[in-house]
Amino acid sequence: MNDGLLDPFHPQYRELHAELLARPFPVVSGQVMVAHRAILFAPAETAAHRVAVAALAANPTVVAAPEENGFQILRVGAAELRIERHTEFTSFTVFAPQTGAAFVESAIDHLPAGWLEAIPGQIIAAVEIASEAVPIEEAGTAKTMERVSECFAQQRLVGGWIVERIASVWSHFRLDDRQATRFLVQSHGLTPGRYGRLLQRLVEIESYRLAALLSLPLARDLLPRIEALEAQHVALVERIGATDAGDERALLSDLTNLSLATERLQALSESRFSRTASYARILSARVRELREEQIPGYQTIKEFFDRRLAQAMHACERAAAGLSALSARLQATTGLLRTRVEVNLQSQNQLLLASVDRRSAAQLRLQHNVEGLSVVVLTYYLANLL
Repeated sequence: MNDGLLDPFHPQYRELHAELLARPFPVVSGQVMVAHRAILFAPAETAAHRVAVAALAANPTVVAAPEENGFQILRVGAAELRIERHTEFTSFTVFAPQTGAAFVESAIDHLPAGWLEAIPGQIIAAVEIASEAVPIEEAGTAKTMERVSECFAQQRLVGGWIVERIASVWSHFRLDDRQATRFLVQSHGLTPGRYGRLLQRLVEIESYRLAALLSLPLARDLLPRIEALEAQHVALVERIGATDAGDERALLSDLTNLSLATERLQALSESRFSRTASYARILSARVRELREEQIPGYQTIKEFFDRRLAQAMHACERAAAGLSALSARLQATTGLLRTRVEVNLQSQNQLLLASVDRRSAAQLRLQHNVEGLSVVVLTYYLANLL
């Protein structure tokens, strides 16, 4: 290709083109179970994650595909392990054939004992998915829903038809004995490609939901502190209005301390809130992709999230917006106080210049008087000489 000539393509052309095909969706058929774990890691633990994956890939019984763009597939016996590396967490998703009733076993049991538990970090999302084939005419019937309720311990169900009624998805969003969120997927004629995309969306929905909520404890801690800082700002503004000109030194000191406290909180939380906003956008997109249709008497996943998750996201948005607004108001107050100081300085400078002018005029008159006296003295001296 163009021997002896420069490559006409951009240096990153192939990399950018491959991004469209990166992290392909799984293709599954039949009854399948899925176990998903998203592990939050510190920057120092990144290398340990790679070492753990490399050790599993080196096992003679494991067939490992090469890693591409932070994504790798490992075939462990009858199971498929999909590993995706993200900015602050690594997700491990196991797909395995389901041979028994729903949730009796887990796909994670196909991994070597203790391997996943030995990976450093904290689990931020855990998902268990079971499946069953249900004819479309039986979907949503009393008999079918009774069987679904048994899988979720008779708890209130959330779910409904999705993607043009070719499947139903159910959950109660409570933790099971594995501390995981359960989903039951009922296939009414899913193709292998759609089946795999649906399972992938479900694990991503739960991962991004919990990743977005990482900011909630921080927001709850910041909101009362922001209110206290706002009260201090209001009191400071009132002091500025009541303080005579020339007494701004204490005001500037208090205003500087208040600005520093606000900037410290903003530096502490800005990155976290920014990531939450990003995760929330991805979560909203994944839920829309389900294209849910309500089964009478049951709440859809979107409705459930709109009611329960919106309040948490609103708290994070309030905290982030409150800090930004407070910082902007403090900057405006600092500008006003600085303007007041400058006006006072200009007034003092004008008074000083007027005083200098008066002293200059007095000095000039004195000089004229001295010069006149000098003339008289010289005249008298010359007269005496003559």
